[in-house]
Amino acid sequence: MNKKKLFVNTTFDTNILKIVIKRNWYWCVLIFSLFIVLGFLYLRYTKPVYESRMLIQINSENQGADLLDLSDVRTEGSIAKEIELLRSQLLFKKAIKQLPLQISLYAKGEFLTEQRYRQGNLEISPLLLKDSSLLNTPINITTEGNKIFLNFTHQNKAHHIAIQPNEILKNNLFDIKMKVNDFQELKTDAETNQLYFVFNDLNTVSSRFHDDLSIRPIDQKAKTVEISYRSHSPTFAKDIITALTKSFFKYDEGLKKESAENVLGFIASQLDSLTRELSISKDSVMRFQRNENITNPEHLSGSISSKIEFLRTEERNIIEEIRVLKVVKEKLNSDPNSNDVYRLIPNIIGQSYEGSLTKQIQELYELIERKEDLSYKVTQNNDIIQKLEKRITIRKESITRIIDALIERTEEKLKITSKDIKELENRYFDLPEKQMELDRLINIQELNEKYYSLLNEKKVIYSISNAGYASNNKILNSASSASSPVFPVKSMVYSATLFLAFSFSIGLLLLRYLTFNQINQITDLNTVLPKNIGVLGSVSINKAKAVNSSLIVNERPKSAISESFRTLRTNLSFVKQNVNTIAITSTISGEGKTFIALNLAGIIAMSGKSVLVIDLDMRKPKVHLGFGSDNIKGMSNLLAKHCTVNDVIQHSQLKGLDFISAGPIPPNPSELLLSQHFEDVFKQVKTQYDTIIFDNPPVGLVSDGIQLLSKVDVPIYVFRANFSKRYFVEKLKEISEIDEINNINIVLNAVDAKSNTYGGNYGGYYSES
Repeated sequence: MNKKKLFVNTTFDTNILKIVIKRNWYWCVLIFSLFIVLGFLYLRYTKPVYESRMLIQINSENQGADLLDLSDVRTEGSIAKEIELLRSQLLFKKAIKQLPLQISLYAKGEFLTEQRYRQGNLEISPLLLKDSSLLNTPINITTEGNKIFLNFTHQNKAHHIAIQPNEILKNNLFDIKMKVNDFQELKTDAETNQLYFVFNDLNTVSSRFHDDLSIRPIDQKAKTVEISYRSHSPTFAKDIITALTKSFFKYDEGLKKESAENVLGFIASQLDSLTRELSISKDSVMRFQRNENITNPEHLSGSISSKIEFLRTEERNIIEEIRVLKVVKEKLNSDPNSNDVYRLIPNIIGQSYEGSLTKQIQELYELIERKEDLSYKVTQNNDIIQKLEKRITIRKESITRIIDALIERTEEKLKITSKDIKELENRYFDLPEKQMELDRLINIQELNEKYYSLLNEKKVIYSISNAGYASNNKILNSASSASSPVFPVKSMVYSATLFLAFSFSIGLLLLRYLTFNQINQITDLNTVLPKNIGVLGSVSINKAKAVNSSLIVNERPKSAISESFRTLRTNLSFVKQNVNTIAITSTISGEGKTFIALNLAGIIAMSGKSVLVIDLDMRKPKVHLGFGSDNIKGMSNLLAKHCTVNDVIQHSQLKGLDFISAGPIPPNPSELLLSQHFEDVFKQVKTQYDTIIFDNPPVGLVSDGIQLLSKVDVPIYVFRANFSKRYFVEKLKEISEIDEINNINIVLNAVDAKSNTYGGNYGGYYSES
């Protein structure tokens, strides 16, 4: 027989669809039941995950800078730094330390372990952990009587400690207090679940919980950020983002004010020192005037003194300008960050070169800020970072060149001023000694007053700017407390299970439909049969259960099966007049060829003709079983020339119907059927009976009976509905291509009259009796 081939239905047939559904509906029910059970088990044994969200706005303003018409370098257009700060382990650890996570209580059930955070009947408060090696060691909780017992193993030593509810337990390892609201409920809980607690390492806890944190910018322009956290405990999720937000607000505000406070602190310390110096210089002037009895010092120095004082003032200013320039240059050469560059701006305010340097430093600050913002998003090898570094380097070099030129010019100016002072002092030395001393003391006083006034002025300016700065971070939406889990969602799980069940069911039905390979009706055969092969008819299904094929047309002449064979008998006359020999075969055993042979012979015999049925299936003989006879002697004996034709002919209970059984199974059935003696027997029996029907072996298994198909008047090929495969037709096509074989006709056996396209409307017309 041909090897089994994959057959795919490419057309839509409602009858096949009905058959597929009828045969596989219980699989669909099983698939739906299985997926629903899986969905239920998934929901039952999956720990729910809750999510809490909070929306904040990051903002700051500086009314002081606006009042003084100063640019505030702390005002930023990006919130990248704040977002990275919110995501950082540093801030998360600060938030974790605000929560009661020094001890974690767990309840281990049959399948799941639940961490109880601020829930349940038991609350454990850590007072002191004396041995850090006890961290992460499970301490089991049991109850007995009215006491609670703690059981654990530490350093290979078992501990069994009793504690009264709501009392403090102190030992050499730890001090704790266990608060119990309802002891009876705790006992029930301890019997149902395995309760235990552990002392936590907050660093480990922070690392374990940090991955569930999500920071997402909502609107860059509005500077709004959403903070969300997922946890198996809705309370913990809400607490963690609340604590994180508080830590962020506090840390952010302190970080932004730290630089300003350092500058103000430095100015304050300098003012304290100058205050003492100024007081000393004033006392010196007053004491000198009193001792020397000088009441009007103005006329002592005259114009020379005024000029010297003016030049000295100018000299001090020049020295201060040089100092500031050198400080700025030193800072620029030390690879400053944005805060360092920002601190340079107050130093150059009020200097003669303020206009030429302020803009340059401001632009350098903006470049460094952009680089620092990008460094949180990209690597140092990024092209944009490289370009910014190049621009920063160029800007530093430009500022350095400007500073060098300013220093050179200022130092030249200082030399000229010093030279002028020296010339005036030489002239001044000619003045009386008292006048000179008095002028010196007055000059010291005025110098101190000048520095004092300058520092006070800068303190006022910077204090106003710093006082005007205020952190304006806001909580737009408070942390939500989730009432339902975000995972798994019951409706989504059941929807998914129903969708998968429906998809698998449809897929199964579609697969069974596409690969439906059985012949069901005559119309199925018509679509695959060659044009030179005719369809003799179909035989209704025999609903009576029988072990072997049997002759039933004489017992139930009014049945639908009997009428089917009458139709076959009539159709034979259209195929060929006076049909004398008929060979019936099939592809494999079980398709009902013996049943067709017996009952077709019976229906022909009932018309008054003499009929002989010959069983040629000598490997698996069945004809004698249909007639209820023995198989002691038959065709194998006859073809082996052990007896004559008359010796093997047996008579059936139906008049005119005889049969020859297959006989004992021979070792060489093929040689017997192909022998000359079979030709002689064939010619002999043709003269003795009106019709001879040969029950051939299945041609899909053996080729014994193929030659006989070319010798008979009408060869009949049997298919069985809902049993024979469509690829069986391939064997039939091979046989039909043999030139000597003509008039092959098909009989479809065991057709359900209710589903038969041609006979469905008459299914109830005939009785089964």
